[in-house]
Amino acid sequence: MSPIRLASLVLVSLSAGLLLGCPGTETPPGGSAGTGGTGGTGGTGGMGGDGGMTTSSSGTGGALPMCTDFGDVTQSDCNLLAQDCEGANETCRPNSLGTATVCEGGGGVKGVGAKCTASFGECAAGLYCVFGYCTPVCCQSEPAFFCGSAKCSVRINYGSKRIWTCNFAPSCTLFDGKECDEDTECRLTVLEDELALCVPPSGKFAAEGEPCDAINDCGEAQRCDSVCRYSCLNMGWQDLELGKGGCPAGQTCTPDTPLYGVCRP
Repeated sequence: MSPIRLASLVLVSLSAGLLLGCPGTETPPGGSAGTGGTGGTGGTGGMGGDGGMTTSSSGTGGALPMCTDFGDVTQSDCNLLAQDCEGANETCRPNSLGTATVCEGGGGVKGVGAKCTASFGECAAGLYCVFGYCTPVCCQSEPAFFCGSAKCSVRINYGSKRIWTCNFAPSCTLFDGKECDEDTECRLTVLEDELALCVPPSGKFAAEGEPCDAINDCGEAQRCDSVCRYSCLNMGWQDLELGKGGCPAGQTCTPDTPLYGVCRP
């Protein structure tokens, strides 16, 4: 399976896609989320959504919150939050089109917040490998229960449907990115917080100006704005290099936040 992709929120897209792309989606390797930390392998969809804020936390445990803002996939064979599959080591996840939930086996042993590289076989049942970390499905209204100190901000798209997962990707300094390792790139993923995260490429590369589904479809320092566009600094962008806060020739920096904008023709 291809790596996770970010969508336009600060989130990807296969037949089920993660959207980190347009301003904040991503395409995850796959995996469905659990409620606590016992989940299995990932799903086939892509991801989207906003980025997370920390790299280490797990949910608080206890009774499952009565929340519904974890996505809009029809709960059929199993429940994405309850992870109530009957088979051993099975994960409840959306089918590729997001029209129903299914139980699939093959979970690994890594828990919430653990580093991962594959869609299947590494994270415990009920968890996805998202941006290189095992994460559960989460409710945006109850982030602490599912994600600890991280955000419930990564949207994974399955066809026209979506689910939300925690984001444990480490933060970074946009246009610098020295905090990111060689397998990840620094991208502005949580626009409203002006938060940049170290995110792996989706594996479905789109050049600047080409259509994209997820933020990590685009190159470093770019965002998915329906097409890939460079992020820029509102102040002084005219004097900055491309990828360092400046814009390509013929484009101007259109402000999106007090600090950052996006380069558009």
